[in-house]
Amino acid sequence: MQAVRKYAPAWMAMAAAAAMMAHYIGSKAVRDAVFLSNFPVSSLPQMVLAAAAVSFGSVLLSSRAMSRWTPGRLMPAAFALSGVLTLAVWSQMAAFPKLTAVLLYLQIVSLGPLLTSGFWSIVNESFDPREAKRQVGRIAGGGSVGGVLGGVVAERLAAAAGVSITLPVLTLYHFLCAALLWRFFVLAGRSAAPPAARTKESQEPVPSVLGALRGAPYLQTLAWLVMLGTMSAAMIDYVFKYQATLRYGNGVELLRFFALFYAVTGVLSFVAQTLLSGISLQRLGVARTVGTLPLAVSLGGLTALILPGVWTGTMARGIEQVFRSSLFRAGYELFYMPIPAREKRAAKQAVDVGFDRLGDALGSMLVKVLLLLGAAIANQAILTAAVLVALVSLWVASRLQNAYVDALERNLLQRAGEFADAAGSEGLGFTGGMDSTPMLPAQTGVFQALQPRRAPSRADSSMQIAALPSSADVPTLLPGAPIATTSAILGDPVVSAIVELRSGDFRRAQRALALNSPLKPSLVPHVIQLLGWDQLYPEATRALRSAVAACSGQLLDALLDPQTDFAIRRRIPRVLAAARSQLVFDGLMQGLGDRRFEVRYQCGRAMAVLHDKVGWIQVHQRHLLERIEKELNVSRPVWEGQRLLDGVEDSEISPLMDEFLRTRSSRSLEHVFTLLMLVFPKEPLRVAFRGLHTDDAYLRGTALEYLESTLPDAVIERLRPLIDADAERSQRRRDNRAAEDVLAQLMLSNQSILVNLDELKRKLETDE
Repeated sequence: MQAVRKYAPAWMAMAAAAAMMAHYIGSKAVRDAVFLSNFPVSSLPQMVLAAAAVSFGSVLLSSRAMSRWTPGRLMPAAFALSGVLTLAVWSQMAAFPKLTAVLLYLQIVSLGPLLTSGFWSIVNESFDPREAKRQVGRIAGGGSVGGVLGGVVAERLAAAAGVSITLPVLTLYHFLCAALLWRFFVLAGRSAAPPAARTKESQEPVPSVLGALRGAPYLQTLAWLVMLGTMSAAMIDYVFKYQATLRYGNGVELLRFFALFYAVTGVLSFVAQTLLSGISLQRLGVARTVGTLPLAVSLGGLTALILPGVWTGTMARGIEQVFRSSLFRAGYELFYMPIPAREKRAAKQAVDVGFDRLGDALGSMLVKVLLLLGAAIANQAILTAAVLVALVSLWVASRLQNAYVDALERNLLQRAGEFADAAGSEGLGFTGGMDSTPMLPAQTGVFQALQPRRAPSRADSSMQIAALPSSADVPTLLPGAPIATTSAILGDPVVSAIVELRSGDFRRAQRALALNSPLKPSLVPHVIQLLGWDQLYPEATRALRSAVAACSGQLLDALLDPQTDFAIRRRIPRVLAAARSQLVFDGLMQGLGDRRFEVRYQCGRAMAVLHDKVGWIQVHQRHLLERIEKELNVSRPVWEGQRLLDGVEDSEISPLMDEFLRTRSSRSLEHVFTLLMLVFPKEPLRVAFRGLHTDDAYLRGTALEYLESTLPDAVIERLRPLIDADAERSQRRRDNRAAEDVLAQLMLSNQSILVNLDELKRKLETDE
C-alpha cells in the first residue's frame, strides 16, 4: 500500500500527460486540415506570425498568473477553459468556416503550448531533481502513448464522420486532463521546494518576465535553444506541408494523412522515450540528450535536401517530431529543476511559449523571404537554412551542461540555510578545521573524571618499554665507561632532554617538552614517539607543530614507514597539517595508500586543511581520483565497519561534520567527500554532503543530482550504492533511537505506576 501511495502521483501525471498529448496531436491534425481546406498553403507564414503575436500577449498574462496562483491551482482551470473554447468554436464551424478555421488555429497554436508548459511546470515542481530524472521520462512516455491515441482516433473519426466531429472528442481530452491534473496536484501534496524555501518565496515580490530573464543567464541560454530549435522546425514544417498538399490536396484525405503521420510519429516517440531516454540521460547527460534534437534535424534536413520529395520531407519532419517529443522533452524539462520556483513560474512560459513562437515567427519570415526566390529553388533554400540554424542550435546545446551544473551549485548554496533548518541546527557546522580546534578537551580534568577506566593501551605499554633509565642507572646503562665520561654525557642538555623524554614518567617528559621549545631536530624522533602516549599526545603535538617546518621530513618518514607504530602514524597528520609545503602535501597523498583506514582518514583531513591555508598547493587530480576510487572499491560491510579507534578525535570539529551529522554519516563517506573537495568546488560539495543526510526529499534529490552531474562516472557509480547504504544505516539508527525512546517512556510509566501503588498501599494501611 505504501508503494502504491508513493507512485500514485507519477501514474496520475502519466495519465494526464496521455490526455494532454492526445488532444495536442489530434488538434494539430485538425488544425492543419481545417486551415488548409479554407486557405492556400502560402498563407501559412502569415498565420504563424499572427499566432505568434497572440502568444506573446498570452505569455505575459499567463506568467503573472502562474507567479501569483502557482501552476498546481491554475492549470486545471486553464485546461477546462480550453475545452469550453473548443466547444464554442465547434458550434460555429458550419456557419463561419473561415473564421472558425482562423480561431481554431490561433487557439491551438497560442494556447496549446501554454497548457503544455504549465503541465510540465506542475511536474517539475512536484519532484526533486534526481527523482524528476527518473519520472519525467516515464511521464513523457505516457504522453507519447496519448499522442498515438489522439492521432489514431482523429484519423478514424475523420474517415467515418468528417473533420468537425473530432472537436467534441478533443474537448473531452482537456476536461479529462483538468480532472487528472487536479488529482495529481492533491496527491503530490506540495511543491517540491522545502517549507523554508516556500515561506521565503511567499514573502518575495513577484518577478516580472523580463526581470527573471535578465537576472538568469542560464534561462537566456535556454531561450536561445528554444528559439533556434523552433526556427529550424518551422522551416522544415513548411516544406513538409507544401509537399503534402501537392500530394493529397485538401479535405478529408489531407486530415487522414496528417492524423496518420502524427500517430506514427507518436508510436516512434513512445519507443524512443521508453528505450532510449533513460539510457541517454544516464550516459550522455542532460545537455547531450537535448542536443540530439538539433543533430537529428540537421541530418534529416540534409537528407531531404539531397533527395527532395514528399517522403524525404515527411521523414525530416517526422525525425524532428520524434526527437522533440522523446529525448528532447525528457532532457529539456530537467533544465528547469535547479531554478527557484518564483523565477521558474515567471520565466518558464516565456521561454517555452514566447521564444517558441518567436522562433516560429522568425522561421516563417525567413520562409516568406526565401519564397521570393521562386518555386524552383525555394524549398532547397528553406531546407539549407533549416540545417544551418539546427547546427547553431546544436552549438548552444553543447554549452548547457556547464550552465546546468552551475545552476545546481547556486541552488545548493542558496539553500544552505535550509539544509541547516532541515537538520534542526542553527548553522552548517562547516567552519573550523584542525588548527582552529582547541587541543583535545578530552584531556581536561573534568573530562578525565567522567571517563571509564581502561586497560593500558599498546601505545602506553610501548612507551614504558622504550623508556630510558634515569641518571642513577647510567653506570648500568654504560658498563665500563669512566665516571667522568658518563657525567659529561649527562651534562649535555640534549642527552638530558632525551633521557627525560624517554623516562616513561609523565611529569618528567612533560617538563622536558616545556623546557625544550622550540624543539631541536635531534629531539624530534623522541617526541614523535610520545604521539603514541595518550596522556602526552596533545603536548607532543604542540611541540612538533612549533618546529614542523624543520622536522616535516622526519615526520613524513615516520608516517610512511609501515614499521612505525599505528598509534603514532594515525596522529602524525595532525602535526603535518600545520605545515606550508607542497612536499608535505605530496607526502600526505602517499599516506592515503596506508593499509589502516584511520591513517588515510587523518591524511585526508590534513590535506584539506593544508590546501585551504596555502593557495598555491597543487593537487594531482588523476592520482587523487585513483585513491578515491580505491576507497570506494570496498564491500558494503567494510564500508560500514570503518571506524576511528582514537576516540578522543570525536571531540574535534571536522571540515564536514557537525554534531548532527556525526550521528547520521559514516566516517567512510566523510573521508571520501573530504578528498573530493580537493578536486571539485568545495562549498557545493559541503552542502551536498549535508543534503544527503536530511529527511527532506527535495534537498537530498538536489544533492544527488549535483553529484551525478559533477563527479566522474567511475566515482559516482561506486559512490551511489554506498550513499544508499549510509542512508539505510542512518534510518536504522533513527528507528532504534525511536524504539529506545518508547522503551524509556514505558519504563517511566512503569515507575509512576509503582509509585502510585506504593502511595495507595500506604494510604490503605493508614486508614486501617
